[in-house]
Amino acid sequence: SSYSRYDKGIEIEIDTKENYRRKGLAYICGAALILESLKIGLYPSWDAHNKESLALAEKLGYSLDYEYTAYEVYKNI
Repeated sequence: SSYSRYDKGIEIEIDTKENYRRKGLAYICGAALILESLKIGLYPSWDAHNKESLALAEKLGYSLDYEYTAYEVYKNI
């Protein structure tokens, strides 16, 4: 899915339920989303959140530009 769209592109986000991981589903969905985005003139931007995401992005043809620190905020309910 894309959690964000801007004028000329989208931000890709892929999440697979734990029971279905390591079966190639994220690769298939990611490839389809990238191809469709390019087909309609949108840049499919990938911002890897973790090492697994980075590995998938590299498998799909992306390369690491630079590393940075990210913070997550959790709200206790």
